[in-house]
Amino acid sequence: MVGVAYSADVVNHVVKALYETYTQVDTVIVFGPDFTGAGELIISALRGDCNDALRIPCEYVKNLGVTTVDLRWRSEKELRDVVDALYKPGDTPVRPRAEIPIMTPNKRHPYRGLHVLYDTDLESLRIKAIDYLLTYGIETKDVLYSVLFLQRGISGNYLAQPCDLLNGWPCGLDGADALLAAPAYIEKASVNRITIDLSVYKRDVYDPHGNFVILDKLYHYSPRGVLLRELELTEENVRREAQKVLPDHAFYLGGEFAAKRLLKGGYRQDAWKSGIKDS
Repeated sequence: MVGVAYSADVVNHVVKALYETYTQVDTVIVFGPDFTGAGELIISALRGDCNDALRIPCEYVKNLGVTTVDLRWRSEKELRDVVDALYKPGDTPVRPRAEIPIMTPNKRHPYRGLHVLYDTDLESLRIKAIDYLLTYGIETKDVLYSVLFLQRGISGNYLAQPCDLLNGWPCGLDGADALLAAPAYIEKASVNRITIDLSVYKRDVYDPHGNFVILDKLYHYSPRGVLLRELELTEENVRREAQKVLPDHAFYLGGEFAAKRLLKGGYRQDAWKSGIKDS
């Protein structure tokens, strides 16, 4: 059995296959570059370590009964030599067959950097901030928190103070354009009672950076329609401009550029979406 690992999560599917289909396999070789450290998690799990990558009960890796060979960053010749030395095909099971459940993940990835959120509607901005904390918030004994720059206008009236998103909102934003919430937080005792209204992500929030038109070039217009720049329509320029605008705008710009490349002469900005529905 040969497969390609794009993330550490693959270990769950490898273990599942070893119990459900390949019960006779007694050796797993991990080969190739490991830029992200995912390979380390895969190897340690296959060696019985119940680490963060696992979405299966830990007893299945502790009783897996395989030899795991670490050939990350090694040559193809070394791989061939190891396969020649260890490959001994047989039909005798080395573990009992079992159906392995893979649990649906629901984990938070704590992120300590500053993050910017923008919305002209205060309640939508609050919901987006809470949703961010539920995904990337740092956990203490009592709260989930992060450092957020919450922006609803562009006139330059800014505040800097802590913000209790559940009990202290709008934290001064009813009289200011932006808040450096250091930190923004929610009480952990309230987390299980929170529901996120996903409709806030369907709202069209106009980006005050202006807009882009994709034709023979990439044209950048001000919010009032003044042409500011003409750029060569290249992937580098689209990425360059996308990193300067709001996330929703960057997502839109990337989608339009991808459609332009795929549809070529049949592309019409925004109009191409009319025949596509969400699945």
